[in-house]
Amino acid sequence: MVPVEGLLGYVLLLVGFVFFANGMTLLGKTGAKEVGVLNLAVAVLILIAAWKLHDLGLTAATALVSVFALIYIMVYAIFVHGHDAKGLGWYCLFAFIVFVWYGYHFYAMGPAGLWFGVFCWAWAILVLLCFFAFAQGKNIGTTVAYLFLIEAFVTLLIPGMLLLTEKWNPFGGTP
Repeated sequence: MVPVEGLLGYVLLLVGFVFFANGMTLLGKTGAKEVGVLNLAVAVLILIAAWKLHDLGLTAATALVSVFALIYIMVYAIFVHGHDAKGLGWYCLFAFIVFVWYGYHFYAMGPAGLWFGVFCWAWAILVLLCFFAFAQGKNIGTTVAYLFLIEAFVTLLIPGMLLLTEKWNPFGGTP
């Protein structure tokens, strides 16, 4: 059986790739179509991981990972097929509420969940800004892009790699 921390590290690493690539795309450094395909591939891979988490009895984690996967499927459609991003913006408002809730959930777990609570609140800020940019048409794309880049490393790559290399085991599971 795959340990929970390993699955979470895998998901964080993949989501970190997407945050980084989407930030670079918003800055005009990459083409949207190839990054759109990356969004779709990561959505599929993390959905598989989400169902493995469900099989381990972690349905709440399944739901949280699925929120990300749905965002990436929408980004795929926007980047590759040229769809309007307003729907994504409104979905991001919903995701904001979900991330705030999960942040509280993890924070209330005490030391084991503290960092995941902070990560969820950081993602909540990001998706709230995405709501303002995409659904409300606010000219904050550069700010959103840089926040994607910062969060790609601070909330995703670093904790994901620490989990994958067994340097961090916040829930005390078997590494």
